[in-house]
Amino acid sequence: MIFLRFSLPGALLLGLAGCAPAPHTLTVTGGEPIAYQCANDQKVQVSYFGLSDDSLNFVKLALPNGKDYTLPQVVSASGVRYTDDHEVVWWNKGKEGFVEQRAEDGKWQSLYAECTQQ
Repeated sequence: MIFLRFSLPGALLLGLAGCAPAPHTLTVTGGEPIAYQCANDQKVQVSYFGLSDDSLNFVKLALPNGKDYTLPQVVSASGVRYTDDHEVVWWNKGKEGFVEQRAEDGKWQSLYAECTQQ
């Protein structure tokens, strides 16, 4: 019969070592800006990003009016939708997209339409 003898601090350290999570470092991928030519000779610039564990995708949206937004990807039925669900939405499918903005009455309205990747 073998008896193991541990001191209480040693046993606690062994127990805690088994509970420690494995180190995991997240990185951000992407970020190259893509220009979109929209109707009325407007240009929108979009940079697409994602976390290395695929838990989050988001965009940096630069509008011709000088405003910039960082928007997370949200569920959509078709295409890809990024929004803060408060002020602005960037929708894209393939090489096309459009920007909508929430009006004072709460309804979404087109801000930059018919945007095509350059």
